Amino acid sequence: MVLQLHSAEFLHDDGVTYCIRREGLEQDFTIYEKRDGAWIDSGLDQPVKDVNFSEVKRLGLLIKRIMDADRWVA
Repeated sequence: MVLQLHSAEFLHDDGVTYCIRREGLEQDFTIYEKRDGAWIDSGLDQPVKDVNFSEVKRLGLLIKRIMDADRWVA
C-alpha cells in the first residue's frame, strides 16, 4: 500500500465526485464528496454511530474503489 494523505478525485457511477484523505499517516481516512466546487465530509462517522451497517458498507466499498483506482493498493 502506498502511503498517501489524499486521493485523486473519483467520479462515481452515481455522478458524485469523491476523494478520501487524512490529516496524517496515523489517522483514519475520511471520505469527501464535491458539492458546488467544495469538498464536504460525507459523514462516515454518523452511520457508524447509528449502527447503519448498509451505509457503512457502501462508504467502505467506495473507499476501497477509490484506493484501487488511485493505485493505493498494490
